[in-house]
Amino acid sequence: MRWLRQGLTLLLAVGAVAAGGLFSLQNTEEIPLDLIVMQLPAQPVAIWVLAALAVGVVIGLGAGTLLALRRSAMIRQLRKQRDRLMAAAAKGTGLDSQ
Repeated sequence: MRWLRQGLTLLLAVGAVAAGGLFSLQNTEEIPLDLIVMQLPAQPVAIWVLAALAVGVVIGLGAGTLLALRRSAMIRQLRKQRDRLMAAAAKGTGLDSQ
């Protein structure tokens, strides 16, 4: 089953690269990019679109990483709280000495 998943992942990656290549071959018209504060030199439309996609992916991965780190910190905090409460409950009932 693992080889099937790896194979499908590889096939999807190759397909994405091929689609990106075809996209860049079809969109060769050069346009400058005006970012209000500065104007970037003329590049093919495909470069600008793929660069925007890459920036979006990086921002999304960064945001997802921050959320995962925050969630793991919360889980760690809740586990410590649970352990303290269980220890206090065990002391109150005298179960830990048996």
